[in-house]
Amino acid sequence: MSLDLEQLVQEHLPRLYRAALLLCGDPWEADDLAQEVFLVAVRDPQRFQGRSAPYTWLYGILLNLCRRRHRKVRLHRRKLRLLRKQQQTHVPAVTTARLEHQELQGSLWALVARLPQAQREAVVLRFGEQLKYEEIAQIMQCPVGTVKSRLYHALRTLRGWMEQQASDKPPGQLPGEQSRAV
Repeated sequence: MSLDLEQLVQEHLPRLYRAALLLCGDPWEADDLAQEVFLVAVRDPQRFQGRSAPYTWLYGILLNLCRRRHRKVRLHRRKLRLLRKQQQTHVPAVTTARLEHQELQGSLWALVARLPQAQREAVVLRFGEQLKYEEIAQIMQCPVGTVKSRLYHALRTLRGWMEQQASDKPPGQLPGEQSRAV
């Protein structure tokens, strides 16, 4: 089956970027991931066999790329922790990434980022991308029932975390806000 790459990019790049941003939380990484999806598609267009819509195929590529990057980041972080332990120095560094992380800490998507990977992906595809259960099942290569189960458990976990945050904060204080001493 022949695909018009230029048309695919025009139609799906913004949606893939948005999904990548919700999955990884970093605009630059999301941009790289969205573009990389199309590089993978160009390198091996025969992998698209027409059994699904082109965008579900592209989302599948995106999820695989995100998973690969996530594994790389975890490995990198483990190596950094080992290095820090060896150096025995604890100098707190205030970086832009840390400030951005603190800013996003109280947001709902920050809570979504804490979910297990399969649940996080299902939430992003369902609520971030408004895909149907059947489309998500195709992308994630699992039954529709599994998608529904992942979403149920994710939403239950998120509800619990939000209730916990609400009970830990003074009335009217948003999650992530510091209480101010007067």
